Amino acid sequence: VRIGLLTTSFPRCPGDFAGSFVGDRADRLLEAGHAVEVLAAGERPSTIVDGRLTVTRLPADPRLFYGEGAPEVLERGGSIWWSAAQFSSALAGAARTHVRRWDALESHWLVPSALAASAAAPGRARRAYAHSGDIALLERIPLGRAVARRLARDGTELCFVSADLQARFARLAGAAALVGTVEALEVPRMLFSPRHGPDLQLRRQLGLAAPTVLAVGRLVPIKGHAVLLHACARVRLSGACRPEVVILGDGPERSRLGELAAALEVPLRLTGTVPRAQVADWMRAADLFAHPSLRLPNGRTEGAPIAAREALAVGIPVVASSDVSTLAGAIAAL
Repeated sequence: VRIGLLTTSFPRCPGDFAGSFVGDRADRLLEAGHAVEVLAAGERPSTIVDGRLTVTRLPADPRLFYGEGAPEVLERGGSIWWSAAQFSSALAGAARTHVRRWDALESHWLVPSALAASAAAPGRARRAYAHSGDIALLERIPLGRAVARRLARDGTELCFVSADLQARFARLAGAAALVGTVEALEVPRMLFSPRHGPDLQLRRQLGLAAPTVLAVGRLVPIKGHAVLLHACARVRLSGACRPEVVILGDGPERSRLGELAAALEVPLRLTGTVPRAQVADWMRAADLFAHPSLRLPNGRTEGAPIAAREALAVGIPVVASSDVSTLAGAIAAL
């Protein structure tokens, strides 16, 4: 089957974490024998063909999908909304141009991808994955309910990465029953293979001496990294030392987190963004994986964070909570 895959972000190079879960999904489709043609955002127009995978990039403001994240950027308003509208129009136009070659369409993020697929191919099989950012967007924009009602009724097969997102969409769509199905995205098991305790050789290579708490994600408020630092400040391990916190990722909160860690006297290492293979190495070497994501004042939450699923696949102990006491208790058990 020839599948058109519409998305905003898609890995720009091997190991790129941006849109990595969409890249994983494309890999699953290729493994099933399909041909996949991706339409995604990029800094400049390009098309790359690699066997049965074709990736076509449509120009977009790099702040939207490959920086701190579209939800955070759009929240601030301004001209970025015009950039988002331009990309949405370009995606819909490209889908109409390419649709004759496709037997089915798959999209990631309801706005703009699922809407573009629906407009371009009303008579083709269409599957759309909903993630946390676009459900939160539909809850806030003026036409969000209308968009939800259309997608719930136009024949699109809807997949939600968590039951919470499914229920919230149903409320927007005014559905009498839950719409679509819940389907968590798979992680590449070869890369995130099970470990049997911390890898001592990797610990030495990565310079880990103290007990280590690992977090992965953009340095933005919704990830809750500040909560993790406050939890670590409550903990004294053997020898009265505090655990070291390592955060893989980058973003606008980098300076603030560094200053907070210094004030709390919590050892903190900010590595910046690293390739996914290195993420897997850190997970095999660290003692605990923490995912302290928050519910923001506007109601936005994360759906089913892929980093937490990767940590579970590796087998490192995982604590997912924004409660300081819960986090501190898990850290104290190291």
